[in-house]
Amino acid sequence: MAPRPSPRDRLHDALLELCFERGFRRVDLASLLARAGLDRAAFAREFGGLEDCFDACFRAEVERYRRQAPAIVTEPGGWREQVRTRAYSLYRFLGADRRRARFIVVDSRAAGERTLLFAGQLIEELFELIDGGRRELADPNLLTRATAESIGGGIFNQLYAILGRTAALPPEAEIVPQLMYSIVLPYLGPAAARQELEIPPPLADESSPLGAPRG
Repeated sequence: MAPRPSPRDRLHDALLELCFERGFRRVDLASLLARAGLDRAAFAREFGGLEDCFDACFRAEVERYRRQAPAIVTEPGGWREQVRTRAYSLYRFLGADRRRARFIVVDSRAAGERTLLFAGQLIEELFELIDGGRRELADPNLLTRATAESIGGGIFNQLYAILGRTAALPPEAEIVPQLMYSIVLPYLGPAAARQELEIPPPLADESSPLGAPRG
């Protein structure tokens, strides 16, 4: 017999569901407790308020991604391979659960200062990864970090626009190669960028829920 979920786990699942149904701004404590089957005392033992609850759940989802990300099997390579692996692992993680994807990408913008600061750190990690492309240039000073910020911001906004409509993410074969094209183009040029449109998705560890390609 499976163990009964802890109050924290029940609140986590209930918050994912409610945010997907109505958005975090319209979630109130009473509806969260009713969905989780808990009382206020049980909530108070875990969290100081709704924003605190969201922040803890958001960080737990990020940690879940980081645990699952190595499920993609890649050949040794350089900057392009690192970026491609990250792109597919994140896209598969978000695509596996529409609730989780909306929670991470959309609702985090409305969930309070702590979550916004942490989300900003994650976006900075994305910029740093993309900005590694400057090391591929004969003269890294030909471009600035602003290039990576523009590309990364565009990618995030594209995901936000899709998930803001509670739509499912398109198959990875339709999106990830195009994203890789836009990332590679300013650093390695048109020929390398076009190659990204033809490179098949990376293999996956089928024992992981992140492993199976989508589309």
